[in-house]
Amino acid sequence: MIFFYGIRSTHLQTLSSSHRGLQCRHCKTEGSTFVNVFGRYFHFFWIPLFPVGKTGVAESRHCQYAWRKREFSPQLKTEYKRLKENAKTPVWHFIGLILMVVLIVLPFVVSLVGRAFNA
Repeated sequence: MIFFYGIRSTHLQTLSSSHRGLQCRHCKTEGSTFVNVFGRYFHFFWIPLFPVGKTGVAESRHCQYAWRKREFSPQLKTEYKRLKENAKTPVWHFIGLILMVVLIVLPFVVSLVGRAFNA
């Protein structure tokens, strides 16, 4: 079944923890952990309407183990929060709202301009 609406995610930013001394919880390799931040948005017919938040995942490049936010260590949570604050939501996450506003406002503007020329 094909859904024409829902929530999708796109990659926003990655932080390499190699210089911060973070250790993989699974393989205990130091400096192989990467923290990724993803922007989530609601879409309709695959057109992004508006952002619904950010989420994150940490991954070890050594053993390919990945864990979610609720499994982060306190040190990793601190790194994630800092990265999440710096990751900006792209404008194209709002493109559906922008198009809807333009399609709603444009007829009013055209009618006002038409009245101004007829007066």
